[in-house]
Amino acid sequence: MKKIFTILTVVALATTTSFAQFSVKAGLNMANIVSNDDDSDNGMKLGMIIGTNYNAELSDAMSLDVSVAFKQSGTKETMEMSESNGGITVKQEGSMTYALNYLDISPSLSFNVSDAMTLSVGPYLAFAMSGKATSESTTTISGGGSSIDGSETTSTSESLKFGTGDDDDVKGMDFGINIGTTYSINEAISVSAGYALGLTNLIYIDDDTKDFFDAIDEDLPSIKNSGIFLTFGYSFGG
Repeated sequence: MKKIFTILTVVALATTTSFAQFSVKAGLNMANIVSNDDDSDNGMKLGMIIGTNYNAELSDAMSLDVSVAFKQSGTKETMEMSESNGGITVKQEGSMTYALNYLDISPSLSFNVSDAMTLSVGPYLAFAMSGKATSESTTTISGGGSSIDGSETTSTSESLKFGTGDDDDVKGMDFGINIGTTYSINEAISVSAGYALGLTNLIYIDDDTKDFFDAIDEDLPSIKNSGIFLTFGYSFGG
């Protein structure tokens, strides 16, 4: 797979056609983390995408795009539970937000559908830059009289560790596929939308863990990035 990235990058840098374009882009990443745990309740987390793009026309119908961008990914988990006993109700509401920041490198091939619209597909390789897990929990007590009725909110925040070791929270590199479309409003301004499908299990699993899940005949735990992106681009040259 590394050879694919090397070949695409070399082709992009070696292309000297007058149809090459550089552009900047910014937009929104509607991110989520897909888990194989049926009990997980992950929701969408909004993040930014800011970067640059190089486009080189390979033929009248096809071009090569290489994008380098800062991308915010992650997810937001929510929970709610309530318990009553002796006329007193205790309600707990909480959320856990995982914020993952990546340097995203995305080479892709674009195919012209019309003069203004293209479809694109290609891999992405994302390197983790930083990450944080933030939790917030609210406990509400009611039905017990004014002496104990009320609510209390607590919150915590900690940085995530990236790598491929037992002490790391998330793998430091992510790989996946981008599928998208771009519409050119005019010669300089365009809008792009698409879907990023992560293929890397972000959980580091050692041999002992694999043996344990094999022994109980269960699938290994898996979490993977995903996201729907919408960006606006401004091109220089052409």
